[in-house]
Amino acid sequence: MVMNMNRNSIRWRLPVSYGVIALLAALSLGSVMLLVLRSYYARQEQDYLLGNALALQPIIEKALQSELQEGLLQDQVDSLAFLSQTQIRVLDTKGNIIADSGVPHPNQVVAVLGASKREIPYSGPAKLPEDRIPFVIYSNKSQNVPQMIPFEKQIDSSGPAPEGDMILSVSASPYGYGFVPAVQSDPTRRSSHVMSVLLIASSGGRLGVLEISNGPSYGADVIGSVSSAWLVASVFAVAIAALTGWYMSQRVTRPVLALENATQQMERGNLAVRVNLQDERQQEFLSLANSFNGMAEQVEQTVSTLREFVADAAHELHTPLTALQTNMELARDETNASARSLYLSRAQEQGQRLEALVKSLLDLSRIEAAESKSNFAPVNFAETTRDIGEQFASRAEQTEREFKLSLVDEPVIIMGHQDQLRQVLINLLDNALKFTPRYGLVSVSLERSENEVILNVNDTGIGIPPEDLPYLFERFHRGRNVSEYAGNGLGLAIVKAIVSAHGGRVTVQSEPRQGTLVTISLPVYNGGTA
Repeated sequence: MVMNMNRNSIRWRLPVSYGVIALLAALSLGSVMLLVLRSYYARQEQDYLLGNALALQPIIEKALQSELQEGLLQDQVDSLAFLSQTQIRVLDTKGNIIADSGVPHPNQVVAVLGASKREIPYSGPAKLPEDRIPFVIYSNKSQNVPQMIPFEKQIDSSGPAPEGDMILSVSASPYGYGFVPAVQSDPTRRSSHVMSVLLIASSGGRLGVLEISNGPSYGADVIGSVSSAWLVASVFAVAIAALTGWYMSQRVTRPVLALENATQQMERGNLAVRVNLQDERQQEFLSLANSFNGMAEQVEQTVSTLREFVADAAHELHTPLTALQTNMELARDETNASARSLYLSRAQEQGQRLEALVKSLLDLSRIEAAESKSNFAPVNFAETTRDIGEQFASRAEQTEREFKLSLVDEPVIIMGHQDQLRQVLINLLDNALKFTPRYGLVSVSLERSENEVILNVNDTGIGIPPEDLPYLFERFHRGRNVSEYAGNGLGLAIVKAIVSAHGGRVTVQSEPRQGTLVTISLPVYNGGTA
């Protein structure tokens, strides 16, 4: 079985739905994750800038209130900017720039002196401690070497270091300094936050503003790596979800396709087709397949019965119609009044037979078409049996047959259709009187048990051959020994249909020339009285 993968097919929509759900989930989780990371690292960058600003605030305030040599404040700012890896700007009270370190360059040179008592040209206000190993910072941008308080050393960073000293290239990062080759500066890897603090003189006056910016971008590498990993994971998640959806669509549509194939075969006229889903684990599909098979079986049986019914009805209607037409033609051509009257009388009998046959067919179709019991009502079956029994007792007496009626004294209530129950009694008693010879016995008894009422109709008539018993309740079936008796073969079929509609059962016991016993059992209604 092949199913076209069009966009309205569940085999297309289910994988797409799974993929879209996975994509939305990945986007939602990734967005939240990146938002949390960016927020965390933004706080880290702000705390770093603010901490440095607060730490450098007293140093810059002291430097501004001291009479420093020209350019010394700028040297201090450059050195502090290198150590903090930030851009430091000192502004006066009018917003003019006093000192600006610029954006930290990622590639710089550091020289470490090899002795603690080297003669170093020093211009600071205090003596250099003898037990301190100093270090001097140089820039590779030019040979103009910046100074670092409290000492300076004039060394060309591009040449060899003096004896005992070391000159190393360093690269700045958010985690410190590394002795690695020079790299190109990436301005996007600097923090975009700016922190400012006021510079206040010891007298309480305002000196200016210390502004720190372009600090380390702590989360840039982490967020970049996480974003790349999230993108790859999202692609894999969507692919896995789509494959899972495709697999599930195969599982879901397999029984659906089996049902579709079965219905198409039924549409083409194969009513014997059934759906086999014994390997299916989903209980819902098993239940659906069983329901479909039950429906298909009922449809096949109904259609088969309908075909038989139409064939039998056509045959049964054909015989009286032919006889009616023949008698009418004979009466038309007959000149003798007496003979014409005889032909017309026979035609009338055939017309009455047709009328009875059509009425029985309509009754049977109405009974079988009834799908609900909404028109049922409590019926006193004992009283109904007495009324019908008394009518047939009078007929039996007129035809010289004995009739006995034995009923219970108390009411027997059943839920049912009054007219249909009367039809059951009429059909059974009519058959019993018709097939019982003169001086024979027809007896009717009604008994009640706890949950049901039992009706017995017994006669001493001609009986039923054993080979006819299995077909007794089929439409138009007549026994082999009743050809001399009028009838259309629908009486017992109507009885069976009515009793079944009322939730009861009917059985027949008979032997040829020994009589027949028909037993009907109906459920008793205990919810009230008639």
